[in-house]
Amino acid sequence: DNTSLEIYPTQLSDEGEYKCRIVVWDNTGNSTEPSVPISKEARMMLKVNVPPEKVEITHLTSGRNLSLRCKSEGAKPPADILWTKTSPDGVETEIPDLTKTREIEPAGELYDTAEQIFYQLEENEMIAKISCVVRHHNTNTTIYKNITFVSPAIQNALKVTIQRFAEPVLYSSIENQDGRDNKAGLVKISADPGFKVPYNTSVTLKAAAPGVFPEPRYLWWVGDQTGIAGRELHIDNLGEDKSYYVLAENPLGRVVLEVPVHITTSDYSQWNDSSRDGDVIVDDTTGGLDTGAI
Repeated sequence: DNTSLEIYPTQLSDEGEYKCRIVVWDNTGNSTEPSVPISKEARMMLKVNVPPEKVEITHLTSGRNLSLRCKSEGAKPPADILWTKTSPDGVETEIPDLTKTREIEPAGELYDTAEQIFYQLEENEMIAKISCVVRHHNTNTTIYKNITFVSPAIQNALKVTIQRFAEPVLYSSIENQDGRDNKAGLVKISADPGFKVPYNTSVTLKAAAPGVFPEPRYLWWVGDQTGIAGRELHIDNLGEDKSYYVLAENPLGRVVLEVPVHITTSDYSQWNDSSRDGDVIVDDTTGGLDTGAI
């Protein structure tokens, strides 16, 4: 009951060969003769496995060409690295036929593993989430490091139209170094009294990003005018259809939204006065209906 050896917590210095030796004295049943020592030994080699202490991912980009480097530090034995890509609908697949180079460097009694790959995004890929998956089978450890590439067409999305009942625009992070994907926030645009208003109406546009951290800063502008900072933009006496732009930006990412505001009732000054004969038909392109006056 007292012959067991317990090592806790295990340290790297505990690795080595352990020997259990048992000695018994046997006098073959004759008490007059000296006892004879009989010994038995059992040996065991203890190997201590160490999971990766740190994983980092770095990248360089040139257009659609990517150079990614993932490094696992402080593992024993060396860790394995593979690369996966997650589609916009959440399906993760291993990236096949990669051009890659791997380096394993000793760091004392531990090992650092670095792998560099070269990958080209497809022309129709607007968002690409690529993961470096570090696996250490000896300690049953798996670590993910993710990086998301967002097309400039989305980062500078001047043509993205936000309508009242349209789907909200996702606020996407560029790089995730903690291995976890935070829930993407939503940038929402509202208008008071609405996005379609009568002629000469004042409108207030409001931007919000609930759940986004850090809190974004907002910058509004129209045409070549100087930008106005703040959550809200107040428009006095709207006289024509116009598109306003808002930049929502925090250290994790940015998005530029186009916010069109339409006139639903035409300017009465465009109509003929009542002293003249005939009809004037004014097309209301926003509503698809004709308005007329005599």
